[in-house]
Amino acid sequence: MDMNELYRVHQILITQATNAASIEARISHAGRASGYAALIAEKQLTFGVDRPTLVSSS
Repeated sequence: MDMNELYRVHQILITQATNAASIEARISHAGRASGYAALIAEKQLTFGVDRPTLVSSS
């Protein structure tokens, strides 16, 4: 998965968490968004970025 796809999925999950009908769904989407944020930071480090972007999941 390339960086654009990671950012896209992360943003979709943030939106789903924001619009979730239940607290359980909100927690689930936010948790998955956090996982994608970690993947984004990991890939940035792999690419040699000195200070990875801190992607917020809230």
